[in-house]
Amino acid sequence: MPTPAARGLTAAELALAIEELRVLCSASVVDAVALIGADAHDDVLVVLQPSDQNSKAFLQLALGSKRARITTTERRFGRDARARGPGPDLLQRELQGATLRAIECFDGERRCALAFDTADGERQLIIELFSARGLWLLCDEHGVSKTMSRAVTTAVRTLRRGDTYTPPPPTPVTQRPSPASTASRFHPPVLAAIDSHYTALDLEQEQDKAHEVVHLAVERARKQARNKAAGMRRQLENAGRSQEMRDTADLMLAYAHSVPRGAESMEVPSLDGTSQITIPLNPQKPVTAQANQLYDKARRLDDGREITEQRLATAERDLTALDAMAAALEHASETELEQVRAQLRSRGLLPKEKAANQSKPRTKQLSEDVPFRRFTSLEGYPIFVGRNNNQNDELTMRFANGNDLWLHVGGGRPGSHVVVRLPKQKTASLETLLDAATLAVYYSKARGEPRIDVVYTPRKNVRKPKGLPPGAVVPSQTKTVTVLTDPQRLNRLLQSSATTGD
Repeated sequence: MPTPAARGLTAAELALAIEELRVLCSASVVDAVALIGADAHDDVLVVLQPSDQNSKAFLQLALGSKRARITTTERRFGRDARARGPGPDLLQRELQGATLRAIECFDGERRCALAFDTADGERQLIIELFSARGLWLLCDEHGVSKTMSRAVTTAVRTLRRGDTYTPPPPTPVTQRPSPASTASRFHPPVLAAIDSHYTALDLEQEQDKAHEVVHLAVERARKQARNKAAGMRRQLENAGRSQEMRDTADLMLAYAHSVPRGAESMEVPSLDGTSQITIPLNPQKPVTAQANQLYDKARRLDDGREITEQRLATAERDLTALDAMAAALEHASETELEQVRAQLRSRGLLPKEKAANQSKPRTKQLSEDVPFRRFTSLEGYPIFVGRNNNQNDELTMRFANGNDLWLHVGGGRPGSHVVVRLPKQKTASLETLLDAATLAVYYSKARGEPRIDVVYTPRKNVRKPKGLPPGAVVPSQTKTVTVLTDPQRLNRLLQSSATTGD
């Protein structure tokens, strides 16, 4: 159960907030509407332009948590916090430019309604603050729901889009809060007090979540470092058996003449002569060959010992550093938390922060002004082609994303690198694949041949080992598509280049 400080608005507090809203926002015009918050289908931000004020009022309907409330806010929500899709678009379309005519608060209930006049008639935005998850509905002049935050199915009512709004049954008098418990926590100006109170709680929650993310990242890294160190120690234990292997091989060679063909074991004196030992054998192989195998295995263990010791030392240093991070997190200030977060980012254990000016997807930013040839597939996906070996390296190793499709003419023939930019979790269709493969053939030494193979693979499977010349890469897990001469497809692609400014 949430503490009084953390709970949502009571009915009495909602009534006080509505009183102030009537004065502040009466006859305001809706400038914008958006769905925001952690659960972007529950929280609504309405930007209002009051008739008698130059500044805008940001009306926040926070329904996505147990801290449900309605208030004006000073917080600013970036575009990346706003939902996209049919629901948000419909809400925006219905209320954009509407006039807020009235705000109704239902006596003794955590429920209110905002009435708007639009070009298409009256609209009502009904707000319910009760339950663990609040509810909003946009209804027409007949009370029919046009869109809503979620469907409701309970024992007492069912609400879906297209249904006429039915309010919940009133709370029985015996179950209503006592007068002492209905006192407001907020003093005038109530809206400012509500916003300040809940903004502080929200920020505290965000900080707690951020702290938890860092803590989990550190613990995950510590576990990996411990497992890695344990693996290195096991390898060193095996390496310590190299001398035992050589001793066994010596005995096998010394007594090989006395072992009958096809024997499954041999009994020989130990090196110190104090006992007899049994050496298992492979009856299918000569004893001398098995002894040489043991020598080889012992040599490999010895060769890897130094590297393993270095890796173990590195793993132990990493573990020590991570243990220090974990200790620092116990009572970390915000500054100390950010220092730990920066260390984790530098180690690749947390994603790097997005630059302030990098709110748009990387795809669009990079494709605005790139030096490569640019085409568009029939399905609308951008296709990039390198102009020379240096551009091929730039295109494949720096520009392309891991999920993008990489192509090159087959048969070891010289040609341009081709990259199809694909959204995450998306694969190229056969049509897009043939478009890109046609370009790979056209910009290669195979141009003009009636039939040629093209290899392709996701960009994440393409490596460039150190020392390779410009344009040379090593693809793996490749597949092959055969391209036949298709003048119509080629002409369409070349024309698409003209439309993209190539």
